[in-house]
Amino acid sequence: MRIRRLTPKECWRLMGFTDLDFDKASKVCSETNLYHQAGNSIVVNVMYEILKKIFK
Repeated sequence: MRIRRLTPKECWRLMGFTDLDFDKASKVCSETNLYHQAGNSIVVNVMYEILKKIFK
């Protein structure tokens, strides 16, 4: 059984970015930087729900 590594585009999709956002970033960034950018972001929907609970 092999574990497949996610592509940068899949990582960006999981973080809530559009393919258009990814395409723009991939023109100026290396694949490694794309992984870092996806890893350093937060899903907007998750942050929204957290803030709703805090300010409730």
